[in-house]
Amino acid sequence: MLRLWLTRRWLLGTVAAVVFGVACFYLGLWQWHRHVEQRTKVAAIAGNYDATPVPFSPRLVQQPLSPERQWTRVTLTGTYAVGSDLLVRNRTIDATVGFEVLTPLQTDGLAILVDRGWVPNGANAETSPPADPPPAGPVRVTGWLRTGEVSLGRDLPRPQLASISTADARAQVPSLSPVDAYVVLGGQQPAPDAGQHPLKLLPRPEEDLGPHQAYAYQWWLFMPGGVLFIFFAIRRQAAALRESQGRPDAVPPRPKKVRIWDEEDA
Repeated sequence: MLRLWLTRRWLLGTVAAVVFGVACFYLGLWQWHRHVEQRTKVAAIAGNYDATPVPFSPRLVQQPLSPERQWTRVTLTGTYAVGSDLLVRNRTIDATVGFEVLTPLQTDGLAILVDRGWVPNGANAETSPPADPPPAGPVRVTGWLRTGEVSLGRDLPRPQLASISTADARAQVPSLSPVDAYVVLGGQQPAPDAGQHPLKLLPRPEEDLGPHQAYAYQWWLFMPGGVLFIFFAIRRQAAALRESQGRPDAVPPRPKKVRIWDEEDA
């Protein structure tokens, strides 16, 4: 069986099986890292979302928020920049696509975005839907700190954004402070005046770990599959060779054809 394995065919097959196993290992590792990230997110939501809010201060967002500090519940007092709304497209609530409305809030010498909630789509993708304005004057906000999202690099009609990228938002509202954080609104006093286009507060984030852990285990279980296939294929071929050699009626191997120049050399 060893001599059979050392043939070119099965050596190449073994190399392919090893490469397959290594690929399975790294794919499983990638899924495991995603599971750890999701588990950290869920733990942050469970620990922070319903916690007693802490007073907001600029030092909370001077450094990037760690995964454990996501959804930190805060209270802050300031004044909205009325008329400076930004609209983040392709946001879904209850199977309906719409926009999230971001408004700068001036507080403690800092201008930070507040995600005031959601409104449904307008007539078409190019049309920004109407949204009720925030309260005028000082307001006390309770909400959750979040890190800004990755920019998708899309050119959209103002004041639309493709994601909650603080860099993209500053390109449209230069007065925003250079911090990579925003606040998801949970409540505010005084409440905004009732208008024709009210905003719907964002629901509690999902706390599902997802399938990443199961996918990681599946990829790792596949790791030895290629090598096992090669082993049993060689074993089966070796058994077939032994069986053919042990049968008297087995067809003998075809003799090598003698070539003219071989006879001359002899």
